[in-house]
Amino acid sequence: MRQFMNVLIGQSVLCGLLFLCIFASPVMAEDQPIAFSHKLHADQNQIPCQYCHLYARRSFSSGVPPVSVCVGCHGTNANPVIKPESKEVNTMRDYWDKKEPIPWVKIHDIPDFVRFPHKAHINAPSSRFIDSAGQSCSGENDRSLDCKVHLFKQGGDERCTACHGDLKAMDVVQKVDKDFGMMGWCLECHLQVKGAAERKSAMSTMGGWFRAKEEDEERAKKIQLEDPRGFHSANLTDCFTCHY
Repeated sequence: MRQFMNVLIGQSVLCGLLFLCIFASPVMAEDQPIAFSHKLHADQNQIPCQYCHLYARRSFSSGVPPVSVCVGCHGTNANPVIKPESKEVNTMRDYWDKKEPIPWVKIHDIPDFVRFPHKAHINAPSSRFIDSAGQSCSGENDRSLDCKVHLFKQGGDERCTACHGDLKAMDVVQKVDKDFGMMGWCLECHLQVKGAAERKSAMSTMGGWFRAKEEDEERAKKIQLEDPRGFHSANLTDCFTCHY
């Protein structure tokens, strides 16, 4: 029995190390098929994030821009418009001619067992945050929780910056938070939402299954977890909010 337990523990440690290797290993910039500059497009040319990532406000995924979005500005090999002499742009046009998607390498990734709907975050009202959230931000390029919440509350492209960093300053996309997508990284923001901390501490494991719904409704009323329309607000610290 002891030998079996030692083997089981060893396998668990191995799986844990494998998980860390998979989700902690950085994707190198040179892995990308095209040297796309966010700084050139989003900063210099002032293209909004959601012009290219067009599904962010209405889908779970922000969407990898289809080649047609690029062609819309740059044109095709047969009818080049912007940057007809560019090697990188011509590579994009080749994908269009071959009717193939550009095989971008994902930089900001989360495990498949985590449910992250972009639309819920892009469209979330800033009024849901506690009043003090984001008020102690010390300045630009600060990746503290308070500054990330401050950016998120502003909405628009700044809401993207809250999670992904200042992409407008990047020629090559990099992860700015080493713990991006980890459970604590997500929860620290969720706990800045009105009622989230109170609801977390109000949960009772002895309440019993049969009164769970009633007790949940009572807690919601007590800590005002209803929006102005009377709809019940989601429990942002519940396991099923993020996990399937």
